[in-house]
Amino acid sequence: MEIKDLSDFLRADPRFTTRRKWLILSELVYTPTGEKVEEGFRYFTCPAESLTAALARRDFAAIAKLPFALDGEGEPDTSAVRLDLAYTASGAIAAFQPVEYRDHVPTCLSACLLLEGAEAQALRDTLREIDQSS
Repeated sequence: MEIKDLSDFLRADPRFTTRRKWLILSELVYTPTGEKVEEGFRYFTCPAESLTAALARRDFAAIAKLPFALDGEGEPDTSAVRLDLAYTASGAIAAFQPVEYRDHVPTCLSACLLLEGAEAQALRDTLREIDQSS
């Protein structure tokens, strides 16, 4: 069975809808709260197993401590290991998926992890810190 990437996983879930924004753009919305879903990512310089093990344990403090990929000036950079993220501003949901580039092709390492309610809310600030796209 093929693992869907995070964006496709969320779009296939009935708790999410796509809302048109202007003429050609759209945004993903978490239907229960009506909030826009922010999608982001973080690149790491650790082995993929370190990231997947911490995610399997739901140890988000450990994920935040993994070495981020940074360039020579200390700015966010890319690497072979990435964590895709999705979340709402209020913390109603948090979603994660580890990805590894193999021969320059992004490969999902596990199914998406989607958290809601109090568990997601507790990660609101951590997600903003981890997300290098914002």
